Formats: sequence, structure tokens, C-alpha cells
Amino acid sequence: MLTDKPGKIAEGLYLLGKQISLMYLAKGKDAMIIGGGMNWVAPLLNEQLDEFGIKAEDIKYLVIPHPHFDHCGAVPYLKRKYPHMKVLATEAAKAVLSKQKVIDYMEAVNMFMIDHFGVRDQYEKLNLKIDSIMIDQTVNDSTVIDLGNGLEVHFIETPGHSPGDISVYIPGLKALFPSDAAPCPLGYIDKLAMPSPQYDFILYKESLRKLAAYDVDICGYDHNVVITGRDAKRVLLSSVQMVEDYEKRIVDMYKERGDFEQTFRWVARERLKIDGFTFLNEDLMLPVARAEVRNILKASGIDAG
Repeated sequence: MLTDKPGKIAEGLYLLGKQISLMYLAKGKDAMIIGGGMNWVAPLLNEQLDEFGIKAEDIKYLVIPHPHFDHCGAVPYLKRKYPHMKVLATEAAKAVLSKQKVIDYMEAVNMFMIDHFGVRDQYEKLNLKIDSIMIDQTVNDSTVIDLGNGLEVHFIETPGHSPGDISVYIPGLKALFPSDAAPCPLGYIDKLAMPSPQYDFILYKESLRKLAAYDVDICGYDHNVVITGRDAKRVLLSSVQMVEDYEKRIVDMYKERGDFEQTFRWVARERLKIDGFTFLNEDLMLPVARAEVRNILKASGIDAG
């Protein structure tokens, strides 16, 4: 079963945000926000947390899944609103987020979305500026956080999409949150977004296989949908096969055309057409596609220069 409607998913688990920028809240005695979203979703988060009866003092943690603009844009606002909340990320993500040029880029791209959705008034009113993202605690494969009421949060290092990816698993709910370490479904189970190995394709495949081995009844993505029931495990297994097929397609295309630029430009156009993410345009997509294709070819022993 797929849903993109904010609300209660299971006892102690809520879906937040909006379809292209989803976040989650796990609530035992304490609460944890999973995902950092984009800053334009902040007004929705306020409404949703009030509607679900979440008290400000209960929100003790927020997990940044990886240091990309669409996964930590709302963090500065939320940290200002909940100063007691600990922001969690990997050591690699912390290093990336310590760079001012990264923060400036995130602010610029998130402002594009602020204007796209016509919420400039909320940007000013709520102070949604991305000025810094400080990490209070680093997490890794050995980290476990007990939220109480039987909810333990485990972390899975899943690099490949970025060097600092972390996925979240809650055994008590059999709930997995892979962020972009796995291609997300686009409206239904058998149609997935294109793989996105922007950092390292070999690590991306290893991370995805690691995730596919988990016992999962809930799979919550940062974009588009959360999946529950038997389909949650099925979609992860389908992702593994899709990534293998995608690798072969890219390698074959490059060998046939013998042109690196033609290949990554095709990937950029296809991603914009297939994935339908309105926060991406060709200028943003080309360097992403270039990195992905280079990583895939490199994993096959091909030096594209």
C-alpha cells in the first residue's frame, strides 16, 4: 500500500511534509524527526505537528539523512524553534555541512522553491533562512537511540548517493527510512525513480543490497510516498534489480556512442522527464548526471576522462 497523505502511519509514527519533501516523526516517550526536508515545508510542519498533538518539548532529535539541499533545508528553522533538539548526522555529512559554500548553495536552491510555491511571506515571517547547519551528535552503524515505549532507533550507514548517507531503521515497527539510498516509487510500486549514485556507484549498490536484507513492513522515502505491508519489502528488492539493469544500460549506451557528454545529457533529460521533481531543472541536473554516469562507468573499469 502506498500513501503520500500526512498523518498517522502506525502507532508512534507519523508522515509529515508534502509529497516532494516528506519527513517523519517517530514518537515514544521522546520524539524524533526523520529527515530535514526543504524550508518551504516549514509552515506545513507547524500545522501537522499541532494537528497530531506533538508537544514541542517532546521533540528531542532530528536526523539529517544526507547533506543535500532537499534533505536538510528545514533544519535551521526547526533548530531555532526547538533549541533543545539534537541534530544528528554522520561524520561525513557534518564535514560537508561545515562548509559555507555548501550552506550558501542550499539557501539559493531552497529560495528557488520558496518563490516557486509563492511563500516568500512565510520565509520572512518564520525566518526560514538557511544560515548554518550545526550537528549536535554524529551517528553511525553502532548508534542506537531509545525513544521509549519500545521504540529503538538504529542507524545504517548507506553511502553512495553521497558520502554521508545514513538510513534509519526502527525494529519495533519494522520501519525503514532509506532516503535517497534507494530509488523511490513514482506513484506505484513498479515505477521507480532513476538511481542516483552521485558519489560512488559501488558503494551505492552495496548500500542498497544491505537495505534490501532488512525485515520491513514500512518503507518511508523522503520523496513521493511511504509504502506499507508486503509491498515495502518488494520495492526494495525491485530496486536492486533496477539498479543492475540501469548500470548495464548506461555502460552499453556509452560503448555504443563513445561519447561521455551525450550519455550524461541523456541521463539528465530522462531524469527530469521520469522523476518529475519540480525542484530540479536542467542546470541543476547536468552536474548530477555527469557524476552519476562517471561513477557507473568507473565501476565497470571505464575511464570517461
